[in-house]
Amino acid sequence: SDIVFAKVDTEAEPSLARNAGIMSIPTLMAFRDGVLVFSQPGALPASVLADLIAQVRALDMDAVRRELAAPSGARS
Repeated sequence: SDIVFAKVDTEAEPSLARNAGIMSIPTLMAFRDGVLVFSQPGALPASVLADLIAQVRALDMDAVRRELAAPSGARS
């Protein structure tokens, strides 16, 4: 109930695909609190998708935001 799964028709929404950097179909993206935290072209097996969902849920979003705000050379 706390996850939204969405599918985008990249042919009908080319600007969205371009802005999201989608180069291959399918591309799986995960957002948390409005922040892109995962993006990978290709499909995933169900067990790997379940693990990805668990990892996204476990993220420390304050740490993610600090890392994104840091100068690119300072990221770990």
